[in-house]
Amino acid sequence: MSHMKEMHSTVICLRDGKLLFVRKQAPEWSLPGGKIEPGEQPLEAARRELREETTLPLGGEQFLGHFAFESEEHYLYRMPVTVSMRPTPSDEIIECRWFTLEELQHVVVKPTNLELLKRVRQLFHP
Repeated sequence: MSHMKEMHSTVICLRDGKLLFVRKQAPEWSLPGGKIEPGEQPLEAARRELREETTLPLGGEQFLGHFAFESEEHYLYRMPVTVSMRPTPSDEIIECRWFTLEELQHVVVKPTNLELLKRVRQLFHP
């Protein structure tokens, strides 16, 4: 019997060359996003998860692609965030923080999120 992969919608929020990451109670940081619920479209899931985790509204998003890993798949979106937009931890999230790619090397990040960033690296180095 085949194992069903978890389907996720993930959002890369960009502001002044930094990426928004969120953290639950665990020390691991991740990009905002989460599992797509049954009957939900990937964009709807991205909108819901971003608001649930950061209180930010999804807007001006760009679909970057669909990426498959061994146990999960991600529909990846990019969204610009203005300085006036303030992410606030919400739901199960206890902290929202902006990181440069360099700063991410010094914290624990969800492995699939690091792989997603590698796959779309050209976005950060025009």
